Amino acid sequence: MKAPQIFGLALRLTGLIFLYYALSGLPGSLFKMVDRLVTLSLWALLQTIVGIVWPFILAWWFLRGAPFVMRLAYPNEPRDS
Repeated sequence: MKAPQIFGLALRLTGLIFLYYALSGLPGSLFKMVDRLVTLSLWALLQTIVGIVWPFILAWWFLRGAPFVMRLAYPNEPRDS
């Protein structure tokens, strides 16, 4: 394996870590979101939704190989999947 492939694998493993983090915190965050709905606090509800969604977005981006980071780290490498 070449260095760009190893770096890409490390990025994808980071994506798995973010996915685990997001899934492990999901039940507690959903209960918190229901509590925010009951109290009708819109700002707190928005913060809770962002807190639930951002780890999934990061996990998805890293599992795709974080294309921007790969281009930044290895600018002269040909793009392959």
